[in-house]
Parts: sequence; structure tokens; C-alpha cells
Amino acid sequence: MSVRKIASLSFALALVYSISLPARAELLKNLKTDGSIETRSYSVDNLTDRNGTADDYISQTNVRIMVGASFDLLDDVHSRILLDNASGGSKAVFGTGPGNIGSQETAFSFDNAYVKIDKVFGHVDMTIGQQFYNDPSDLVIYFGPQNNDVLSVTSLSAFRADTDLLGVAKFQGIAGKTADNASQTSVLASPNPANSNSDTDIWGAEVNTDKLIPSGNLAVYYYDAQTKKQANAVLGNNTLNVFGVRLRGDIPVIGGLGYRAEFIQNTGRNNGVAATPAYDGTAYDLGLSIGETVRAFPVRAHIDFARGSRDFASIAAGRRYGIIWGEHTAVAADPSNLNGVGGAGITNLKVLDAGVGVSPIPKLGLDLNAYRFWYGTSASGKTNAGTEYDLIVSWKHSDNVSFEVNAATFQVGDALQNAGPTSPITRLGADVKIKY
Repeated sequence: MSVRKIASLSFALALVYSISLPARAELLKNLKTDGSIETRSYSVDNLTDRNGTADDYISQTNVRIMVGASFDLLDDVHSRILLDNASGGSKAVFGTGPGNIGSQETAFSFDNAYVKIDKVFGHVDMTIGQQFYNDPSDLVIYFGPQNNDVLSVTSLSAFRADTDLLGVAKFQGIAGKTADNASQTSVLASPNPANSNSDTDIWGAEVNTDKLIPSGNLAVYYYDAQTKKQANAVLGNNTLNVFGVRLRGDIPVIGGLGYRAEFIQNTGRNNGVAATPAYDGTAYDLGLSIGETVRAFPVRAHIDFARGSRDFASIAAGRRYGIIWGEHTAVAADPSNLNGVGGAGITNLKVLDAGVGVSPIPKLGLDLNAYRFWYGTSASGKTNAGTEYDLIVSWKHSDNVSFEVNAATFQVGDALQNAGPTSPITRLGADVKIKY
């Protein structure tokens, strides 16, 4: 039986189990199944200690499987569910032995489980439930498949609204939670109950328009993330506000040249700690990219500079720089988790990112990227974190199947030098991506 048939049968059985079926023969009208299988293999040395005399070589292959289905519940109500093995209790890792039915039941999670209602009040498309949000290159907020070494997936429980503003601009807004722990039992059990709400709530919106700047899109956004008082055990709420302005577009007089610019500001205050510090960090991002055909060969290049202040905070940054720095973020000792950077994003960080690429034949891609990292502040007082070089060779087997091999090295800067021997981090890797 094919994967598509298994997926379709599984989703039909799940619906039978979870809801009372109405007397409608078209419950799964316009059913479409989809999914992906990804593998990420790598061998990396000196990752956590930057010391060639110590034995910390690791080699691993991780697998991310996603199986989804979209269908119509009514003419104006649509649904989507998506299962993935990256968020459950048992990830697929080569060498851990075959799974069994019991382990696979806990391995898969519903990271999409929502309904979408068309034209509420005649204008607003509303999405309700567990869903992905935003773009993986975003510096502020992104929930979805992550481009990291363990191939994790994040999602958000939310209400989302999308609408057109008089044909001039587009609006998207969310209101949801990443954690909920309102315990009614403890509240009712006490004559003088304390506030048991320890939720983490997220809400915000973006408005963007392509009507003001030729060949460009201008956006403004605001997001609020608040962890309630009880989660902090003392004092008050931890409230982070993030607002920004972003400009992206092309320069028509120079064929293939694109640009982007973004400024981000924090406000709010963390009343969950004794010092109650204010959020007042800032960040900006400036970039140029070009794609041209030179002597019948597609050629691409980009350069980008991004900077986040020492105290800049994002809600859930998506952007990752470099194969070593950006992908390896699962362990506290990985380079980008040191000195408060936190893996994805640009907290306490300046990054210069440049790259060139060419496709000598239609299916083959050759790319060379370089990254220079500086801290705003560090434990050693030094700021040069290091320089990374990535060589990527990709092969597009078909529209739905691709292969990639890569080699990367991270040259350690003085901010991460060991007291004793210090060695570069080296990595070899290979990825396979299949969509169906």
C-alpha cells in the first residue's frame, strides 16, 4: 500500500475516532495528501570544546517525516492536519534500532490541526488551531520546520486573521499560546486562591503594502509575548514587546538586484525577576542579492549585515547563519548558544554574511558562503567569535527530490579561544529531501 493511501486511511480513521460524523457523504471533500521525508547526516569534530586534542567527534543521521492532508469540511470551511515525528517523544535517528507500534504512537505529533473559515464578516479569513506561522528567515517570530541538526518542528496554538485593507495593504494577526497551565483545581481548593495562571501568551499583527514603493514591499509589525506571574513564582509578568519596520524589493534598473532592510525595537519589562529589567534592545538587518545569467550559467550572490544589541530579544527567531553556527544549536556548548546568543537570531551578535553560487548545468548547484561573527559582549571581554566557511554542492534530481553534500569549517575567534589548545570546528554533511 502506498504512503499516500496509508496517510489518507489514517486521517479518515482519526476523524472517525475524534468527532461525531454528520450525515454527509462529502466530509472529506477535495482531500489532498502531502508530506516529506528528510535526512540530515553529519560528522563534526571539536564542536563543543574547540579542542583537537580531546575526543568529541560525533556522527549522526536524523530523519524528519511529515505527513499531511487538507480537505473541505464545508464549502467555506477548510481543514488541515499534519503529523511529524520531530516533535514527539521518539525521534528517528539512524542506529537506534527499529521502532515498534508503541514507540511510534508517541513519536508523531499533530503540528498542524486547524480549520480555516473563509470571509468571516465578508472580508476576514480566520484560521483556528495548531499551525505554522511566518517565514524561516524571520528574525522575530517563526513557528514551523526548523533548519537545525535535529530537524525539529515548532508550531503555535492560535487564532489567525488575514484580510485585505481596501486593496492598499494586507493584514495578518495572531492571538495564541505556547503554554497553558491554568489550574482550576488549585484555585477552587483554596478560600483565598493565588493566581494560578502561568500561561505564555503571544499576540500581534503585521500590515504590509506593495503600493507605496515601486517593486517593493513595506511592512510594519508588532508582537507581544507575555509569561504570566505564576510561572515566575515571584513578582509579576514577563512582558516582551517587539515592533519593527521591514522593506524588501527589487531595483528595476539593475536586473536581478534585490534588497532588504529591517529595524527592530524591544519594549516591555521582565517583572518576573527581582531587578525587573526593561526590554530596550534593538536590531537591524541590511542585505543585497543578485541573480544573473553569465555566459548561459545562472550566477547568484548576496551580502548581508545584521546586528542585534546585547539585550535584544526575539520571540522565536527563525533565521540561522551558517551550517555549523546556525544548524548545531541543540547543546548548550554549541558555539551559537554561548554568550547569550541562543542559537537562531542575532541577540548580542553582529554577522557579516556573503556568498556566491553558480549552476554550471541545470540540476547542479555550487555555492560558497562565508560568515563573520562578533559578540556585543562576551564573558572574556573579547568580541571576535569566529569565521565560518561553507561549501555546498546540490543536485536537483526532480522538482520533488534533491540531494546535498557540504563541507564547513569554523575558525575560532579570540572570544572563544581556550586557555589551552584551540582548534577549528570541522564538519562534513549530506542532506536528502523528498516531497510527495
